[in-house]
Amino acid sequence: MPTRPSVRSPARYYALKALHRIETRAAYADYVLQGLRREVDLSPRDQDLLTTLVDGVTIWRKTLDWVLARYVRGGLDRLDPWARNALRMGLYQLMFLDRIPRWAAVHETVEVARALAGVWVAALVNAVLRRISDRLERGRPIATFPSIEEDPVAHLAVRYSFPEWMVRRWIARYGVEGTRELCRFHNAPRPLSLRVNRLRASREEILADLEARGGRARPGAYHPYIVLVEGGLDLTAWSAYQEGKVIAQDEAAALVPYLMDLRPGLRVLDLCAAPGGKTTAIAEGMGDRGIIVAADAHFGRLRRLREHALRMGFAIIRVVQADGQRPFLPEWADRILIDAPCLGTGVLARRSDARWHKQESDLASLVQIQRALLEAAARMLRPGGRLVYSTCSLEPEENEGQIEAFLRDHPEFRRVSAQGKVPSPFVDADGYYRVLPHIHQMDGAFGAILEKAEG
Repeated sequence: MPTRPSVRSPARYYALKALHRIETRAAYADYVLQGLRREVDLSPRDQDLLTTLVDGVTIWRKTLDWVLARYVRGGLDRLDPWARNALRMGLYQLMFLDRIPRWAAVHETVEVARALAGVWVAALVNAVLRRISDRLERGRPIATFPSIEEDPVAHLAVRYSFPEWMVRRWIARYGVEGTRELCRFHNAPRPLSLRVNRLRASREEILADLEARGGRARPGAYHPYIVLVEGGLDLTAWSAYQEGKVIAQDEAAALVPYLMDLRPGLRVLDLCAAPGGKTTAIAEGMGDRGIIVAADAHFGRLRRLREHALRMGFAIIRVVQADGQRPFLPEWADRILIDAPCLGTGVLARRSDARWHKQESDLASLVQIQRALLEAAARMLRPGGRLVYSTCSLEPEENEGQIEAFLRDHPEFRRVSAQGKVPSPFVDADGYYRVLPHIHQMDGAFGAILEKAEG
C-alpha cells in the first residue's frame, strides 16, 4: 500500500496523478481509476471526490482549456503536463463544483501541484486560479464562448466539450437544439444500470436488497429485469453480484437480445461476445437450454466473459477465441448476434474519455469491419435463421447504411420489423430498433433483424 501523501486532500493528490497518467500515457480514465482504487486506501468521501475530479476534468477538458487559454500566456501547449492538469482540475472545481469553497479549490489544488510538480508549477497554478477566482467573486465573466448564431458548431463544441466533428455530424441530423440536448445527456451523470439474472433472482428481490442497504434504486422504465441505482455501489463486493444475480448492463443494450426471438434449444452464435452482457442475456432468454458459441478475437476480454458465465451459472455458453470476420461454422447457427465494434457515439455518457479517443477518420475502417462481420455471419447462418446486427452508435453509416448495403448484395435476406419485440417507442418507421439518448433518456442503440430465406 503506497504511503499516504502529506497533503490535506489525498483525493486531489491522486486525481492529479491520474489526470497526468491519462494524458501522458494515453491511458483510459476508467482503467486508471480502477487501478488507483486497488492501490490506495481512501475514505468513501475521498473516493467520490477522486472519481468526480477525474471524470469531470476528462469530460469537460475542451471547455476548461478554452477558458484557461485566456489566462495562460503563450497557451496551454507550452506547459508541463502537471501544470496543465492542475489548472484543469482547479478550474473544474471553480466552474462546476458549487459545494467546494473557492478558496479551498484554489489552495488545495496548489498544494498538490507543489507536492507533485514543485514550487514553480505551484506558483503558476496559484496565479492563474486566483485570477479566475477573483473574477468569479466579483460576478464577472471568466470567458466568452463562440457565438451560437455565428458558429453553432464551435459554440456547442466549446460550451459542452465535444470534438467539433461529432457536433457537426449531429447538427446535420438533429439540428442545433437536438444536438444541445444530446450533448447535455452525454455530460450528465448516469445511474448504474443492472440487469437481474432472471434464472437466479427477481427484480423485486434485488430492489429490496438494495433498499435494505440504504441504496437508492428503481426499476428500469422498459426492460422487465433492469434496476437503476443512484449513488455509489461497490458492485463486485455485493453478495448479489458475487452470487450471479446481477450484471452491469444498460437498459438499451439489454433490450437487444429480445430482437433475436429466443427459445430453449437453439444454436446461437454471438460473434463479438466479450465482455458478455448480451451473451448472458441470450442464455437467460433460452432458459440455459441449447448452445451458445460466444466468440471474440480478444483473449483478454474473453476472460471477463468466462468469469461472468461462471458467476451467473450458465452451462450452455461455449467461449472461443475466433475472428468473426472469417466464417468458422458454416450454416450452423439458428441465431446470430453481431454486436459490432463501432464509434460508440450513443454511449458517451458512460465513458468519460471516449469522445477524445474517437476520430471521424475511424469510421471508414469500422464500416469495413462491420461489413466483414455481416458477410461472415451470412455464411454461418442456416437457411430460415435470423441475424441481429446491433451497435451503440448514432452514425448512419454504421447502422441503417450498413444494413441497406448488405441487403442490396444479399437478396436471400429480408429485413424483419422490430415491432412487437421491443417497446414501440424504440421502433422507427423502417422497423429498426433505435434508441436516441436525447429523445428517450437512455444510452443510444441500434438494431436490425435479418432473416435468411429457406433453401
